[in-house]
Amino acid sequence: MANEVKIVFFEDTAATQSEILKALATQGEGEVETVPFDPEQLGESPEEQDLMYEQRLVAALMKEPYAHATLVLADRDLSKSKNFRGLSVTSVAAAARKLLLPICSYARQPDVEEYDWRGRWEEGHIVLSLSEGEDELARRAVLAARGFAEIAAKLPKVLEVKTNNTAVKVLAALLGKPEYAEKMALYGVGDQNRLAEVLMQAKGADGLVPRMTHFLGYWLWDSLLRYPGLLVNEVAAGSHLNIDEQDFKNAKVQAWFAEALYDGPFADPKKPEWWRGALDDIVAGGNFADGLELVRKKLDAKIDRSHCSVDSGKTAGYYCIISKRPVSLENSKGGLSWFPRGADLTRISNPKFDEYSPWLGV
Repeated sequence: MANEVKIVFFEDTAATQSEILKALATQGEGEVETVPFDPEQLGESPEEQDLMYEQRLVAALMKEPYAHATLVLADRDLSKSKNFRGLSVTSVAAAARKLLLPICSYARQPDVEEYDWRGRWEEGHIVLSLSEGEDELARRAVLAARGFAEIAAKLPKVLEVKTNNTAVKVLAALLGKPEYAEKMALYGVGDQNRLAEVLMQAKGADGLVPRMTHFLGYWLWDSLLRYPGLLVNEVAAGSHLNIDEQDFKNAKVQAWFAEALYDGPFADPKKPEWWRGALDDIVAGGNFADGLELVRKKLDAKIDRSHCSVDSGKTAGYYCIISKRPVSLENSKGGLSWFPRGADLTRISNPKFDEYSPWLGV
């Protein structure tokens, strides 16, 4: 149904706002409503204007046309906002958190190359990039909004099952993969106990679903889908299956592994991911040594093996999260403190490790 998903959009530069609004309308395909935040149309009383930014924002976001939003999208620099001098993404994020609204932020200037991997999993904020243009920013923002809406829609039925009483069990049931619950637990990043807090803070059914949507959505987006292990992106999937990076992009090759494709919340058609366990099952089901043997016998004997990006003479098998290239065990390092324990295919190539070691938190 149209407009079941609503994005409240904070941008203080008119030209940029116009371009991103057009992109959001295109990407939303008439099903996502975007409401630009307009400080000049709030109709605040003098008493409300004297409140702190966060309190003013909370009050504003509870009123139409902003009420019942699915997600907030905000520029990281809002210093030019009229009638809200000093407004910042920090205050917007704080208000969104109080209202259990997911938030995505972005910067107008291109992000430095290492911005993405330097980020850490954080319950309460998704960082997007404008470096690939307004259309890609809008596409990712709409993807995030739809994903959170999907989680919120599915959660009530999942929570009716009494045995779904931990974050892992709830998420595994939500994704239709209860058999992967133990592996998902390895992505807890020390936050498995957060569910107890989530449940304690929720006041009745009305508060439980939005609070859990908030928690599970960030965890899925920024941990399970980000670090190859349980789920694998295109490069990591080819590396794990021992199929050349370019050969695995071939649609005919990927068709052999279609049953393993991830199709849950935040599934991205442009950046697909696969269940690693399901990939292994497909290979094992045909009694093949690896994915390479499968596609060579079933499709084309000339398909190449996976090559380590540091030493092409070695088979890869792993994924460098900085270079986003296949890498071998011998030419990489893993087990960094900020890697989830379940992300056993996520590593950093030795050259990148030497280059960025001061920032890696080893």
